Amino acid sequence: MRSQRETGAEAFERRCGPYAPMVYRHCLHMLKHPQEAEDAAQESMLRAFRAFDTLSGDGVATWLFRIAHNTCLDILKSARMRRQQPMPEGWEEAADPGPAPDEHYEQKAGREALRQAVCKLKPEQQLLLDLYYGQQLSYEQMAKATGLASGTVKSRLSRAREALRSILEAEEQKNG
Repeated sequence: MRSQRETGAEAFERRCGPYAPMVYRHCLHMLKHPQEAEDAAQESMLRAFRAFDTLSGDGVATWLFRIAHNTCLDILKSARMRRQQPMPEGWEEAADPGPAPDEHYEQKAGREALRQAVCKLKPEQQLLLDLYYGQQLSYEQMAKATGLASGTVKSRLSRAREALRSILEAEEQKNG
């Protein structure tokens, strides 16, 4: 006969286990260090396990995303993560099928400029850009994941785009 705790652990693994890679990717995006992200992902899953009995409905991914997001915010607020780090590779290339051979060098320089500009944005702006462009979430999914109203997500994403555009334009004028 199985104990109630084993049944709960099995149910947690069945419903939440498949989302562990998503939790890690989000932690990596926010923390920008693989080891920190791994620790945060484990902490997030532990917090989720402890609160598993409060989960209702089918929104497991959104629920886990919120826990991971809040865990990372806690870590970012701590003194050990005060230094600024470059963002992980790949999110800005999500919709890009790849350059033609003669455009490779120019696009590589453009991606690096974009990466540097994104690193200058506020963490919330970086997150919204990653959710929209990197993880390709809808406004509604972004609202559920961040706890913001859909209209707030739209306006803050618009401000993030404008801030990014301003940074890129300033860099272009400075270098150009």
